Amino acid sequence: MSGRVEELDAGHDGKAKSVPNGDVEEHGGEQAQGALDRLMNEYFTDELLERAKMRVWEVAAAVAGFLVLNVKALVLVALDLFRLLVPPEEKSFAAQLVLVTGAGQNLGRELALQMSRLGAKLILLDINEKHNLATAELVKTEGGEAHAYHCDVSDQEAVAAVAARIRREVGHPRYVFSNAGTYEHKPFLSHSKEDILRLVNVNLLGTMWVAREFLGHMVKHNSGHLVCISSVLGYMGRQNVVPYCASKFGVKGLTEALAEEMRMERRSGVRVTAVHPFLISNVSDVKPNLRFPWLFEVLETSDAAARIIRGVRRNQEEIFLPEKLKPFMVFSKVLPRKLRRLFGDYMES
Repeated sequence: MSGRVEELDAGHDGKAKSVPNGDVEEHGGEQAQGALDRLMNEYFTDELLERAKMRVWEVAAAVAGFLVLNVKALVLVALDLFRLLVPPEEKSFAAQLVLVTGAGQNLGRELALQMSRLGAKLILLDINEKHNLATAELVKTEGGEAHAYHCDVSDQEAVAAVAARIRREVGHPRYVFSNAGTYEHKPFLSHSKEDILRLVNVNLLGTMWVAREFLGHMVKHNSGHLVCISSVLGYMGRQNVVPYCASKFGVKGLTEALAEEMRMERRSGVRVTAVHPFLISNVSDVKPNLRFPWLFEVLETSDAAARIIRGVRRNQEEIFLPEKLKPFMVFSKVLPRKLRRLFGDYMES
């Protein structure tokens, strides 16, 4: 080979001309570069490059946000663990107006008596006027102050009327304990229409009517505490208490949603607490058969009241009775239903 190539010239004479190999390579490179430039100009416009930059920044911001979120989560977990070891300072009930529904007996009466001993001024509501007056007398016998009002919390108009009287005669309560409730233990199909209406009207709607009357003043002044007695059966459904579970699930939802509403409206001074007791000794028609009774202990009414008051004074958003149930209840919500049933069957020996 002579090291030269023959190439037809496109000129007018039609004769072949000899072109050096280096010139061909240089000419081809220029063509490739030109094609690449045209491709870049066609597809990689300034707008496209700007969009790419924005996308990179978005991804970087998302990653940074996720890292910050995890740091905040770790801080909150650390604070919770710290509060287990060093509880916050407890609020004082001294000279505070405290309203208790269902105050005529059992847990309501015990809450009233114990808070009176802490200096609270009591406003007592109950559908049973005789029992309610008896609680007021017990408070007064111990040197406390109590104002008793007859009220059926399931009746919205009755609640509104008695609330107006309370505001006029006593004042605005800073603490409201929605404790009034009713209970039925039997298969769902054995519940009459009246049974179901009573359970929902007292347990759920009664809680709403009471909150609706007294929450407004709390929000206006960014100060107050609403405490709603729910149940462990507001966390997990069980047989023979279907309407009761439905009503208590509603109370849990009410408190959770209200707490979120107060947070979003920047009303940090208004607290909302849900109380989830397992079983209190005054419930006589349920005899649990449990593998670990030390875990699901049945509390005496006085003990339950004391634990509720302590939790409220510490501004806890959820109070489980007994307290050791909390991690089990919270953890159970992330499990598939079949696994929850498996563990539930195991716990009930």
